[in-house]
Amino acid sequence: MKDIEFYFDFLSPYSYLAWNWVRQNIDKYNFSFYPVPMASLIRSYETKGPAEIEPKRNYLFKHCLRYAELKNIPFYPPHQLPFNSLYALRMALMENSGDDQFKVIDTIFMNGWGKGRDIGDEKFLAQILLQEGIDGNKLLDNVGTKEIRIALKFNLSRALGKNIFGVPTFMIGDELFWGNDSIDHLKLYLAEMDPLDKHKYEIFLEKEFTIF
Repeated sequence: MKDIEFYFDFLSPYSYLAWNWVRQNIDKYNFSFYPVPMASLIRSYETKGPAEIEPKRNYLFKHCLRYAELKNIPFYPPHQLPFNSLYALRMALMENSGDDQFKVIDTIFMNGWGKGRDIGDEKFLAQILLQEGIDGNKLLDNVGTKEIRIALKFNLSRALGKNIFGVPTFMIGDELFWGNDSIDHLKLYLAEMDPLDKHKYEIFLEKEFTIF
């Protein structure tokens, strides 16, 4: 069974769309899940998030709606948008949720982008997790602890150390696949049918790029 690392933020609609592929293949691959704060990741590269550029943001939601419709994925804007995903990210950490991590992530994603509910509200998060048989209050109590705060920072450092620049990102070894629209490439790579021409890729890397 091949190992896949999945880096995501609940704030990212594309992370939600990619999650739908993850949940369909959860028994097929050995997934590890790494919640990361998207804003901190983007700021590390001194760039703007797509939602900070109005024309890009407007296009982004059209693109997501089209993609979701074609893939039969329920897609609604969360109750508050943008929202603070910090509580959700910390609750979803392996160091906090343990064996329930997949269920925690799935519950939060499906309630937020799948049903349009307020996943920025920490009390609501605890409530929906309790409904799934998970001690949401305990997870919520843990989010302010030093251990959990450090764990989220570690995930961010781990992502940056692997040259991850956005979410969602899938990692297989050192190979990176960014965005839910890279899933087809990911599947080919997993099937050992990667269409990448490595020689041409090396030629691109040798070019000196100038910012005009």
